[in-house]
Amino acid sequence: MKKILLGIALLTLSMTFNACDNLDLAPEDYYASGSFWKTPSQVDGAMVGLHNQLRNYQFTMFNLGELRGGTLRDGTSFTGTASLNAGSIVRQDIRESSPGISNWAGIYAAIFQVNNFIYQVEKADYLVATDKSYYLGQAYGLRAFYYFQLYRTYGRVPLAKEPKVVISTPTTAQDAYLPRTATEKETLDFIKEDVNKSVASFADNYTTKMQKAQWSLAASQMLKGEVYLWSAKVKIDGAAPATTTADLIMARTAIEAVIPKYSLQSNFANVFNSAASASLKGNSEIIFALRYGQGEATNSFSQFIYAITDPLAGYVDDKGVAIPASDPLKVNGGGTIIRYEYKYDLYTQYESADTRANVTFLNFNKGAIHATNLRKFIGTIVDGARSFSDDFPIFRVADAYLMLAEIKNKQNQDPSAEINIIRTRAYAGSVAPVYVNGTFEQNELAIFAERQKEFVAEAKIWHDLRRMQDASGTPLVFRKDLNLVGVLDNIAGQNHKILWPIDLSTLNSDETLKGQQNPGYSGT
Repeated sequence: MKKILLGIALLTLSMTFNACDNLDLAPEDYYASGSFWKTPSQVDGAMVGLHNQLRNYQFTMFNLGELRGGTLRDGTSFTGTASLNAGSIVRQDIRESSPGISNWAGIYAAIFQVNNFIYQVEKADYLVATDKSYYLGQAYGLRAFYYFQLYRTYGRVPLAKEPKVVISTPTTAQDAYLPRTATEKETLDFIKEDVNKSVASFADNYTTKMQKAQWSLAASQMLKGEVYLWSAKVKIDGAAPATTTADLIMARTAIEAVIPKYSLQSNFANVFNSAASASLKGNSEIIFALRYGQGEATNSFSQFIYAITDPLAGYVDDKGVAIPASDPLKVNGGGTIIRYEYKYDLYTQYESADTRANVTFLNFNKGAIHATNLRKFIGTIVDGARSFSDDFPIFRVADAYLMLAEIKNKQNQDPSAEINIIRTRAYAGSVAPVYVNGTFEQNELAIFAERQKEFVAEAKIWHDLRRMQDASGTPLVFRKDLNLVGVLDNIAGQNHKILWPIDLSTLNSDETLKGQQNPGYSGT
C-alpha cells in the first residue's frame, strides 16, 4: 500500500475542518490533540468531519461507478470546443500503467479517519450509551461503504481495521504496510461484519441528522441490501456464490425494512432540484445524500455543461422548438468546458412521455448533430450566478424498489409491482407502460432498463452491469447485444477487466504487493 504509514500519520496528526455552515462545521482541535476526544460536542464535530471527507469522494464514486457503464462519449464535445475527459476508461482501455485511478482511489485516507473515530468512541466514557451506539452505527456503516467501493473495484484489498499510529508506532514503514486479503471472500466477509455491526449498533433508531446528510440506520439497511444482493449474484474468487438463498433473504429483509419509511416524490425533478425549494433537500425520497450548498461546497457537475461561449445557435430540442443561442440552461458563467457528455442514444431510450428524459437532459439537435447536456444536478441561481449546489444522493427509495425487484426476480418471484411503481412516477400524469412478469432474463433486463434511465450520473450503472445477469448467470457487462452497455469481451481476453488493476506506482512502492496484481494485467 503506497506509503501507508506516512498517510496515517499525516491524516491523524493534521486533519482539521473549516468552521462553516452545515457539513463544514468542525472541531477546534485536530484528532490527535490532547484536548480532543474529551466531550460529546467534539465527537459530534468529528462525525460531521467524516461526512465532509466523504463528500470529497463524490467524483471518485462517479469515476468508479459511471465511467465504464457505456453511456458516456469520448472524443470531442458536440460543440466541437472541448476534448472529453477519461476517454480510455470510457473505452475500457484500462491497464496497470494507466488505470485512470491510483493509490486505491485514495479511499484509505477516509478509512484511517473512520478507524480512529471508532477507536476513540469505543473507549469514550463521557458518552451516554445511546449516543455512543448511534455514533458507532454511523462509523461502522461508513467504513463498510468505503470498503464496498474498494471491493467492487479491486476484489481483494488490504484491510485496515484499526488506527495503527494511534495505538502503536511501527518501527519501520514496512511495518505499516498491509497485505491484500488472501481471498475476495475475506474482504466481503469483513464488509458484511461491519454493516451488521452498524445495523446492530443503531438498535432500531431511525433518527436522521442534517436532513439526511448524515449516515443513518436506513443507509446501513440499504448498504446491507446491496452487499448481500451482490454476494448472492456475483462470482467470488472465480466461483459461483455458495450462499445465494440465504443472502437474498438477508438482502430482502434489509430493503423491506426501509421502504415503508420513505416515499417517492410525485415529480421526478423534485428529487434533485433545490432551485424550487430548499425544503427539497432531504426530501421524502432521499435516504442518504451528500449535502451541497451555496457558500459551502458545490458538486462536480459544472463539467457536464457547455461554456457560455460555445456556439449554440440553430439547435432545437426534442420537440423541434428552437433552443436559445445564448445560455439556454442559464449557466450564467457557472459552466466551464464540457468534459463529460452522455450519449444521445441514452436519451432515445426514454419514451416521449417519460418525464425523466427532460429532467435529466437538455436535448440538442441540428442537422445530423444530436446531443445532450446533463441538467439533473444543475443547481440554482444565487445572486445572478449559477451554483451547482444540488445534493448527490447515495441512496433513495427508488433504488430500494428496484433492488427489491431484483431480489424477488432472483428468488423466482414476480418483480412487476416494483417495476411499475417506478414507471408510474416516471410517466407522471400519463399512462405508463405496464410491465408484466416474464422470464428471469426478461425481468432482469426490464429492471436494468429502469435503473439505466432512473440513476443517470448517480454512480450506479457499472456496478449494476457487474451484478445483474442473463439467464445463464453471465453478468450483463458481457452482453454485446444490449444498447449502451460498457461491454467487455469474455472471449477475446478482456474478462479480467471486470476488476481494475492496481497502478504501478502503488504496486512497486509496497513490498507486500509484490506479485499481487489482479490477474490479466501483468505486463500491460
